[in-house]
Amino acid sequence: MFGVPPGTDWTMPTGSTSSEIKIAFASCSPDLIDQFVDEVRQMAGLDLPVYVVSEFKPELPCRWIPWHPFEPFEINIARIRWHIREHTIRFNCILVQPRQPYWDMRWAAVRIAPSKVFLFNENYGHFPMHPRGLAQMIRHGLWRTRNFFVYQFRPGGPLFTYWWRLRNPFSFERPVYAWLAGRRKSLKTKPLRSETAPAMEPGVTVVIPSRQGKGLLQALLPKIRAQATPGGVRRVIVVDNGSDDKTNELEDDFIEVIEVRLPLSFADAVNVGIRATRTTHVCLLNNDMVLEDGFFAALNRAFRLFPDLFCATAQIFFPAGKRREETGKAAWKPTGPRDFPVRCLAPAEGENYTPVLYGSGGCSLYDTRKLLELGCLKQSFRPAYVEDLDIGWRGWQQGWPTVFVADARVVHHHRSTTARFLAASSIELAIEQNYLRWILSSVATPAVFDRLWTRSVLRANLLASVPEPAPIAMYTLRFAAFDKPYFDWDRPAQPKMPEEEILALGGGDIACFPGVAEQEKPRVLIATAYLPFPLSHGGAVRIYNLMREAAKDYSLVLMSFVDEFITPQPELLALCVEVVQVLRQGTHYRHATSLPKVVDEFDSDAFRAALKWSISRWKPQIAQLEFTQMAQYAGDCAPAKTILVEHDITVDLYEQLLADKDEFDLRLEKDRWDVFERAAWKDVDCVAVMSDRDRNIVQGARRVETIGNGVDLERFQPAACDPVPSRLLFIGSFAHLPNLLALDWFLREVWPRLSGTTLHIIAGRNPDYYLNFYKERVDIELNRPGIEVEAFVSDVRPAYARAEIVIAPLLASAGTNIKVMEAMGCGKAIVATPGGVTGLDLRAGEDFLASQTGEEFAAAIHAIQHDSGLRKRLETQARSSAEQRYGWVAIGAKQHALYESLRAKAL
Repeated sequence: MFGVPPGTDWTMPTGSTSSEIKIAFASCSPDLIDQFVDEVRQMAGLDLPVYVVSEFKPELPCRWIPWHPFEPFEINIARIRWHIREHTIRFNCILVQPRQPYWDMRWAAVRIAPSKVFLFNENYGHFPMHPRGLAQMIRHGLWRTRNFFVYQFRPGGPLFTYWWRLRNPFSFERPVYAWLAGRRKSLKTKPLRSETAPAMEPGVTVVIPSRQGKGLLQALLPKIRAQATPGGVRRVIVVDNGSDDKTNELEDDFIEVIEVRLPLSFADAVNVGIRATRTTHVCLLNNDMVLEDGFFAALNRAFRLFPDLFCATAQIFFPAGKRREETGKAAWKPTGPRDFPVRCLAPAEGENYTPVLYGSGGCSLYDTRKLLELGCLKQSFRPAYVEDLDIGWRGWQQGWPTVFVADARVVHHHRSTTARFLAASSIELAIEQNYLRWILSSVATPAVFDRLWTRSVLRANLLASVPEPAPIAMYTLRFAAFDKPYFDWDRPAQPKMPEEEILALGGGDIACFPGVAEQEKPRVLIATAYLPFPLSHGGAVRIYNLMREAAKDYSLVLMSFVDEFITPQPELLALCVEVVQVLRQGTHYRHATSLPKVVDEFDSDAFRAALKWSISRWKPQIAQLEFTQMAQYAGDCAPAKTILVEHDITVDLYEQLLADKDEFDLRLEKDRWDVFERAAWKDVDCVAVMSDRDRNIVQGARRVETIGNGVDLERFQPAACDPVPSRLLFIGSFAHLPNLLALDWFLREVWPRLSGTTLHIIAGRNPDYYLNFYKERVDIELNRPGIEVEAFVSDVRPAYARAEIVIAPLLASAGTNIKVMEAMGCGKAIVATPGGVTGLDLRAGEDFLASQTGEEFAAAIHAIQHDSGLRKRLETQARSSAEQRYGWVAIGAKQHALYESLRAKAL
């Protein structure tokens, strides 16, 4: 069955006793679930445990069995059977609410216990699906039938609507248009039609279309002239588009005015200027732009950085007090079904050279030869708008990128010209129809066409279906149904770059931040699931410190998932030539896939496109994938040699968790990881592990290297002051389940044996979220006397300094525990379970005190608390062992040797 790893064993252990339960299948909206649970709990006056199957977790206390709508049916039903395996079902209750998409859940309920089914309606009335309930079933069927016909024949009901349309035939206009529009297919592609380019000289020609804009030009042209340089702007071409305001009087040796008697469309007017250009680059500029200093220099710099660049587009601001409708960072980013899908996004502070869907036709620099090769702007976009989206898209199709240049800044006095000649409704209609024309004439891939066109038709239909639609909504829908290209050549060209990749790059989920590191060293790309700075978890500590070592000899490109764009810290920018961030689109849905859940969460078209973009731009010889889930991108790193850094062996971790407590979803995930992780080892050129123990687990890899974890011995040093007596410290992000399991065990087995002790917990970002997220597995009460909880702490050294003892009570652990190494660097006494020091070459009784049971753990803490000599011996030895074995410099040298050996094979 799809989504289940081969060989998965669904046989679950059974208990020695069987008990009766009630099971409630909440196939309803979330607002009805809790009342339904309460009704089932009171049913028949029997106080039996209630198991609830639902997509959303009930608020009332109960045993919740999650139903995942996008997982295969057989997995959902197997999950239910596993949870109720030790029980006998007394009542099998199904809440059937009309028009709710849970028929699979209802069928699962019938499959599990068909003879015990009780059907509930949305008013919580119920009856058994049994011959003795036949009379109630008949009454219920009649009630549902009556409600069906009432719904059908009241205003808004389908039959009422069609009856009303038969009496008002004109009302069929909208659905007929929508049906006809929905049947349209993509046009056949044609070979790229190019124009012969004349001889070009280095420099920039500025092309400004202007209609009755002499006043605006008189303010703009001096700004252009002031930025003219020998290698920059050489001349200005003003296309006087049907004006009678004596624009031609502005002509001089620097400014050429081309007069057009009858007004042309924006595209036609701009094309007149482009074809008169004799320089390698042309800047399209609106006459209502105000340029800031360095505008042309910044755009020119982008062309030096990107050899195949098609367009560099500026950052756009609006005058003070006006809403910023344009930014220059243009993206295809649909939101609601009624919203226009192309938007301008606000860039993050420090963002620059991010790939964008297209450059604004009012402030962008283009490669002139590439413009001519594309046939310039399409003249079918009339009177204006969307032609810049179209030319940018056609450039991407040929593999020519457009980038956003944040330090080329303009202020736009929006629609200073068009608003004088076109009504606002005409402008809006032009945008809507030209957007549809762009899809018809330029989108070549059938699957992409269907995706964009279907959404556009749905949007037009929704806008036209409101009680009093604006006239342009119906005009747009009619246009979608019947419009044909103006000319035969208005057909899409054969694309060289996949159009799905263009949408991914131009979808607004990518932000690039130039670093300050030297670019001329051999290049290494590091792709990670989480930013390595600030140092909020052990993985970040490792990545950042090894990046510091690698930056001495290599130019680093960092790619990372983020939940929101954030300006990278100076410490990170100092190590990198570029930091690329990609938004991770979170969802609570589990897809029908055989991938582990975390791998699926990090499966991103935007990340894959950004990775290819970075590989193409920087040409690294090595691509390092941090964390197991990132192995899915190994195939996108060619021709770079690939390293998968296994911070822990995930299969090993899941086996330990299952040994502690068997659970359905843990077993399912373990089986999926077993398939994915073992395949990942074979897909990369080298697997880097944290310990020799992990190295022995990896099988089938081309190469395995042990590059352990370490500690920054300069940053983490023994404190000058004495610790606070009886103060314990536990550091572990709650996002990592083994940390919560460790804390739960400590609070149950050890904490009651201690008195007069303070426990300081540093839990990482969003601890409350993860406490709730893992509540089904582990339920911890931290609101107790003597317990202090902090979330993320940017500098943990003061916490180490105050602590008398650092505890590491992990029950399940893979990789190595960086927090133990930090504690050793700070010269702290450590008490740990074997899992807390997994993979570390430490000696129990000398480097730390080992404990396996709660009684032993408490005894070790008491021994240190009451014997200062023992504590000081442990502190001294811990620091000494850290210095001998765990300095980042020595570990960085191992990484350097690995890089050089892989580079030698790549050359």
